[in-house]
Amino acid sequence: MLLLLCMGNTLKQVYASLFIDENELQIVVGEYFNTRFNIIRTDKVKMDGILDFKINDYDRVVEVISKSIEHTSTKIGASIKKVILVLPAVNFTRYPLRVSVVPNGGILSKKDIAKAISSSLKAKVDVNSMIVNAAVVKYYVNGIATRRLPEKEICDEVLVDIDLLCADKSLCYEYVKAVSDAGLEVLDITLNNYSICKEAVLLEQSLNSNTILLDIGNEHTFMSLLSKGKLVSTEIIYDGLSNLSNAVYNKFHLPKENIDRLVKFNVDYETNYKDDSVFAWNDDNQVNHSITVSELSECVKEPLNSYLDKLLTMCKPIIDSGPTSFFVVGEGSKMETLVNELKDKSGCDVRNYYPDTIGVRDASLCAAFGSFFVYKEKAMLNELNVSCVDIAEYDQTVDQKKVDIEGESITTKIKKMFELYRDEEV
Repeated sequence: MLLLLCMGNTLKQVYASLFIDENELQIVVGEYFNTRFNIIRTDKVKMDGILDFKINDYDRVVEVISKSIEHTSTKIGASIKKVILVLPAVNFTRYPLRVSVVPNGGILSKKDIAKAISSSLKAKVDVNSMIVNAAVVKYYVNGIATRRLPEKEICDEVLVDIDLLCADKSLCYEYVKAVSDAGLEVLDITLNNYSICKEAVLLEQSLNSNTILLDIGNEHTFMSLLSKGKLVSTEIIYDGLSNLSNAVYNKFHLPKENIDRLVKFNVDYETNYKDDSVFAWNDDNQVNHSITVSELSECVKEPLNSYLDKLLTMCKPIIDSGPTSFFVVGEGSKMETLVNELKDKSGCDVRNYYPDTIGVRDASLCAAFGSFFVYKEKAMLNELNVSCVDIAEYDQTVDQKKVDIEGESITTKIKKMFELYRDEEV
């Protein structure tokens, strides 16, 4: 969704992001090459040892991270040495400040902006908070305000509005330590809510109206307010799709591995085929059972309404304050009925996140994928040329695959095609 530019002075960088999303570990590996971006691989692994974002089985978490990274490294043919770590925005706080910079030589450069951001990180925040991201909101150059980097402008002074985005310090340190103990270097850290905003370009869309970002998972929902181009606040609601799945299981005792899919893709209050069966199964006594669209939809109606009412109660002051829209990501965005019901109940515009990048067409990977764009800005300002994998090893793997693919597709396949055509003529 963002304009992709070449990072730094080299044509290629390979990045790996790691995000512990509830009880799931997500790994996304992507390559910037000659102004183009490609997803190399994505992996989602079940993660146990974490409860309500707190690590309660440290050794198990380290083990899962280590084995998962090793598996991904094997699949891409290169060792992952570093990761961009995505942290959950627990106890999120924002500290706005304005920094003054005097350009070297009277001409503004990227280094001057990098210096301003670096100085902002020295600001004092709450003792229980940790600065994770420094988001540039606006520049003031020669009396003119702009959101774009005013590089090479001639001026005596530049004022930079910066929002320091913070999260729970102890949780951040705990996650970073676990990743380090898994044998990885943490290249950078970013918050999940900020990463989503960068990937979906939500900050720019909130300049003239309020945007409520809903990152709906199975156990938790991150609700963030964006206004005037800023990520203002984030609250965590300990409720999600699992309540809907539990209602179906308690009533029908379906196999649990099938319930999540049914809830997300088969609940429908507007269909003309309400009596059609959507799932059939045998119980332990080999008795046949089936469930219709109507039965499934009615089963989740009460917990779904309760969940949406809870959201709208919290959002009412925002909606009443002016034009407001919702943006839904995460597992919840896959449930069209949830999105439609939210639109009907709120009376607001509700947009669903549809990833359009090949390789990450999964709404739950938005934060992991968005971390690339967060780091991209930092790398451009500081002229960093860093990759998360062993580039020599990666290039060797890619070159070998090119030889194999080209040899088969261009030479062997054409020969086989002519041989087949010749045999048919005979």
